[in-house]
This record gives sequence, structure tokens and C-alpha cells, in this order.
Amino acid sequence: MQTLPKPHKLDAHPLLQRCPTLAGDGIAVEYFPRYVNRTYHPHSVPVVLLSYIARGHGRHMMGDHVYEENGGSLAVTHYEQQHDIVTDAAGMDIYNLYLDLTRHALPSLPVEFRDLLPNILPLHPTFQNLLNRRVRLVFDDPAPVTALFERMNQESISRQAGSGDVLRACFRILLIECCRQAQRSGVQPGIDDRAPSVAWLERLRRHIDAHFSEPLTLTRLAQVTGVHPSYLSRAFHRYTGKTLIGYLTERRLQAALVLLRSTDDKVLSIALDCGFRDLAHFNRTFKRALAQPPTAFRRQAPR
Repeated sequence: MQTLPKPHKLDAHPLLQRCPTLAGDGIAVEYFPRYVNRTYHPHSVPVVLLSYIARGHGRHMMGDHVYEENGGSLAVTHYEQQHDIVTDAAGMDIYNLYLDLTRHALPSLPVEFRDLLPNILPLHPTFQNLLNRRVRLVFDDPAPVTALFERMNQESISRQAGSGDVLRACFRILLIECCRQAQRSGVQPGIDDRAPSVAWLERLRRHIDAHFSEPLTLTRLAQVTGVHPSYLSRAFHRYTGKTLIGYLTERRLQAALVLLRSTDDKVLSIALDCGFRDLAHFNRTFKRALAQPPTAFRRQAPR
């Protein structure tokens, strides 16, 4: 059975020395023009990493997956997930965007993207699973995305008055561009859902994502898939690294995080809208997963 890594603190990591905005803003950008790497050397960082290939040809190795790269793609790897980019002799132009989601919440997005964003970036490291730990998008029109990364890189370097605000604003727009692309073409998860052995599990996972606020049970989901509940539980756990009910609960919590951050709805309304049976159940589940009650998260999250 595969296990998921726990997030590591950044306080003593050299990444903070290279990227000081990571400590203050929870986000930093590095630019590697004409980057050349001819030998595979897998590596990782103790944050969420968004690798944007603006130009060039090569291969991106993400775990067991190898992607041919020709520019205009964004790969997301989570805490300590190994990857490497091998280029041709001409090299690539690559932007690395680092996110510390342990101490900094993601910005709120328009309502139509609320349920989509967790498929691209978990809203908290607790919600990492075997599918979203490595995600990839290829943009139909990469020009706006390249411009956003270039502006974020400039602001990271210059640190002029207001640079942090510009950096966060550009990042919010980037997330919107990612969600738009995901709506058009879907998200490439860490496991190939075209494989016959996992296609039905991916359909089930997407069913949960679409109906998480409903009173789903193991018995009901077994009826949806047409397999025995005990087999369903084992297969889903192998596929995602989470129990079926655990995945469902985390999906509900992620929806609640978005609403707590982006609305003034009462906590009870949010709990019921996200599929929790009552406020006490929601508060217990939330605190167990995030080590703080919903009201505390709402107070500290950016609005």
C-alpha cells in the first residue's frame, strides 16, 4: 500500500533563502530561461510546486508517468513528490511557482470554479491523495499564462511597494485560467483513467465529486458501481490512497473551506449544504482534519 508524505516545515529549507516571498506571501516564482538538463535526476521540494514550461521540448517525468513536452503545459506536484524535466540540447524556458499551503490559504475564486479547484490543487495539504498529488494541464492558448508567470517573476524579484498584492492577484488570475482550461479539457490525474482496470473507479470518484453534498453511503455507491461493498472499499483505497468514506468526507470539507473563505453564510448552513448531518458533526470533523474549528479558519483566511 502506498502512503502519502506529510508536509515538511520550510523554516530551515534553502528554498526560503532563494525565495523570500514564500515566507511572507506563501507564494514565490523562479524563472529558468534556456534550462538544459540531459540526465534524469528525480528531486522534490517541501511545498506544492507548479512547473510551467513556456517554451522548448523534452520530457517531464512525474512519478511513473512520462509526458512529452512542447511548451504551454503546467504540472502540479505536491509536497515531496519527485519529478524531473529532461530537455533537448536547446533547453526549455521554465517557471517554478512554489506554494506553502500549510500556512497560507488559496484565494477565493468565482462560484463556478469552487468545485473544480480541488481537482487541481487541494485547499490544504491534509487533502492530498494518490490522484491529485501529480496533476497536469496543457493550455490551448498559453500566451496569457506565460504573461502571468513573467509578471509574477518580475514582482518576486523587484519587491516594490505592493509587489505582494500584485503577486497574489496574478496568482488568482492564474488559478482562474487553470480552471477554465480544466473545464475545456479536463485534468490529467496521477493515474491514467483510460486504463480498463481503473476506468470504473475514476467514474465513481467523479460521481462522488459531483454528488458529495447528497446522503451517499457505501451501500448506495456499491449499487452505483454494481460491485460488492467490501470489494469496492478495497479497490477505491488502492486507487486513491483514501478510504471511500474518507474521500467523501474530505471532498465535503474542501467545499466547506471554499464557502467559509468566500461567503458570509452561517456555519450551520455551510455544513448542511456540504453534506454534513448537523453542526456538531461538521465541527468535530473539521477540527480533526485541520486542527482548528471552522470559525477559526474563517477568521484567519484571506477574504
